[in-house]
Amino acid sequence: MLDILNGLQQCFERKERAAVATVLKVEGSAYRREGARCLILETGSIVGTLSGGCVEGDLIEHAREVINTGIPEQIRYDFRPEGDLLWGLGVGCNGALTIWLQPFDPVRSPEQAEKMILSYRKRVSCSRAYLAGMVVESKDPLQVPVGTETVLRERGERGERSRRLTTGLESAVVQGVAVKLFIETVKPRPRLVIFGAGPDAVPLVRGAKTLNWHVSVVDHRQDHLNQPHFMEADKRVAVSRGEYSQFSVNEETYVVVMTHNYELDRILVGQLLSRSIPYLGVLGSRQRIERMLQKILFDGVNLNEQMLEKLHSPVGLDIGAESPEEIALSILSELVCRKNGRNGQSLKFRKHLLHVRATDGVIP
Repeated sequence: MLDILNGLQQCFERKERAAVATVLKVEGSAYRREGARCLILETGSIVGTLSGGCVEGDLIEHAREVINTGIPEQIRYDFRPEGDLLWGLGVGCNGALTIWLQPFDPVRSPEQAEKMILSYRKRVSCSRAYLAGMVVESKDPLQVPVGTETVLRERGERGERSRRLTTGLESAVVQGVAVKLFIETVKPRPRLVIFGAGPDAVPLVRGAKTLNWHVSVVDHRQDHLNQPHFMEADKRVAVSRGEYSQFSVNEETYVVVMTHNYELDRILVGQLLSRSIPYLGVLGSRQRIERMLQKILFDGVNLNEQMLEKLHSPVGLDIGAESPEEIALSILSELVCRKNGRNGQSLKFRKHLLHVRATDGVIP
């Protein structure tokens, strides 16, 4: 989503037209699920992907029409056995996609273009999940234009929309007008805090940024934080040694401890285990973490099952990682597994659908 926002901002500054493609509905197997987006520039360049190349070539032609006319369009691709013969692309994805193309025109419709940018900026910067609705059909386009976006409910709110909603298309009434909404749960960017600005943290920062995570690096050595390879982190935080025991992390933040200093790691583990965070990874051997836990118990901390469930040490998935880059890949894979509620097994052994069906419209 961040790359699409950046692309929209560049188009606005350069007064260049574009179209945003959104997957509204998926039937069967597909490369990406509902809510996936890409930005198609007037030049034919694409930011992001929807199908790994299966539909993008044809989609560019539709996007040119949408850009020229300023009229949104819904397109359906059916690549299931008989439908694939109809399209003649031979991709064999065994699924069907409904895609909505929305024009972005900073020249003819600057106000609407600005609203789109603000909407994507909210998506990228939000600190809590919310349920969003985008109008894809309207009985009165003058009063409620197609493309209008609205926040239906934020996390923690209750009301008439507290019933279970699924990601997808749904009929609704907005400002007294009958519309069809594309409803989806917008979630904050995952946040990762890395304690330790050593050389092995470099590929971890780089990999997390590639995944569009918000990354903070914390260390007591300012000269380490000032190294050029940490400049791509969103935040670099210098602390004194004594401040590690009071360092606070936000709820829902993923944490990896890799200071390579036993005492600092023990202090961090001792105070982070009681925090409401989903993941605490600690670099080092099993014997090392067991020694830390024994000391924490000796200090009077009651380690319950909930605390230990979030603790991952040795950190990462078992992929035989040896180099810093492989270790970073192992850690990132475990982070993604934890975020998505998966176990990291090979997909060849998965008996169910690769992607969880869209029933995540409830904001707890």
